[in-house]
Amino acid sequence: MKKIGISLLICSLIIIFISVFYFEGKKNTSMVNNKIDEVSHEEERKDDKENIYTDDNKIILGLYKNYHDGRERKLIREYLASWSYHNDISSFEVYYTNEEAISSKNQIALFSSYKDMYDQDLKYRIGYFLSFETTLGVINKTVLKPVDTKDFFNYLEIYLYDDYHQNGGWYSHVTEEEFNENTLLTSIKLTAGLEVEKIISDITLTAFTYDSDDFDEEGNYRGISKYTIIVKNNNN
Repeated sequence: MKKIGISLLICSLIIIFISVFYFEGKKNTSMVNNKIDEVSHEEERKDDKENIYTDDNKIILGLYKNYHDGRERKLIREYLASWSYHNDISSFEVYYTNEEAISSKNQIALFSSYKDMYDQDLKYRIGYFLSFETTLGVINKTVLKPVDTKDFFNYLEIYLYDDYHQNGGWYSHVTEEEFNENTLLTSIKLTAGLEVEKIISDITLTAFTYDSDDFDEEGNYRGISKYTIIVKNNNN
């Protein structure tokens, strides 16, 4: 009887030991897993924080009308003109200011004077966004280079100019072949297209400055350096 009691005691101790070891192991494993999960979540939160987009672009800009008659250039908010096929609606110049009126002096010198206040090294480029409604639907288009205007050319002909990289002589609009990484689209001309009568709304024109991270996954501008005008049809 004494041997059997001792054997039972030994077996009980072994079972208790194994149980304690097992549950303690599970506890430690759970703690390790929880710690790993905490680290993973912390890394995810850190990545999310790092991936939050912020725009530090401080450029203020406006769209101006140059009257070419000695008058000061005027900041445009709304512009009214007649729209008829292949006739120019208007040209608008971009400057890094939104003063109500600015000088009528040479465009290259004037643009440089404002550019140098914000962007001496030409870190930022200039793009446009146009929006209007046609009889067949709404057109929303970001324009960063000449080829981007082809989708709606029959409605509205867009001509883009780099007035900054000039020598003072005559020059034409920028073509897709001429466009490069240094091109600065400082002005835009709107001309009525072949099917301009099918535009049934005002034209919303936004100019903006951008660098590489200023667009979302769908290619939409998300920055803060922008200025918008409304172009109205005098025939309506």
